Amino acid sequence: VVYQVSSLEKSVEHKQKELETYQKDGLTKLNREKVRLEKQLKAIESSYDEITGLVAPKPKSRMSKDPGDPLKFKEELYKVQNKLKEDGKSINFEFPFWLGFDKYEHDIPTAADLPLRVKQLDIIKEAGTLMLNNKISTIAAVEFGDIKNISAEGGKDIVYKEFPLKIGFVCTNENLINFLHTLTISDIAFKVDYMKLKASEAKAEGKGDLSVELIITAAVFP
Repeated sequence: VVYQVSSLEKSVEHKQKELETYQKDGLTKLNREKVRLEKQLKAIESSYDEITGLVAPKPKSRMSKDPGDPLKFKEELYKVQNKLKEDGKSINFEFPFWLGFDKYEHDIPTAADLPLRVKQLDIIKEAGTLMLNNKISTIAAVEFGDIKNISAEGGKDIVYKEFPLKIGFVCTNENLINFLHTLTISDIAFKVDYMKLKASEAKAEGKGDLSVELIITAAVFP
């Protein structure tokens, strides 16, 4: 009987060790599988973010949901002016002081107009930055056109808004081509509606050999 009890105890002990080993191996395998699945999930999420980043409209191409305070519009305009001045120091960047917003020298936008003016400010800021990046040192004129709501034929919903912008500037041939290219890959969707080229009188000043009058239209999601 003693022998049988001892044998049984050894058997139980052996089985317990086997069970512990199975448990450890099982937990190890589960942890490995968990790590593998977590890596796969991160890869999928990363791919999803990349795809949606390419497909989804960027913030600059949408109307602002919170345009802010009409009283602070001029303050935002000054910030854009100062940023362009600072960034353009190396090429002596010149541009019309009010950047097409001459009307607001002694006035402020109405609450109803503010979202449109804020978006126009975004547009001239983007265009000015692209011009700076392409070494265009002189903007001679800025004028905003009438904003239009664009709907599909037979539809009532607004598909997008058109913001026309007329810009006069002086540049070289290479500056112009590079600028036109960057317009096509901007965070704001631009199209060129009109372009007139003339020989520039500023060539002797080293600013370029073309005087350009350009009308571009920005397409903005409502």
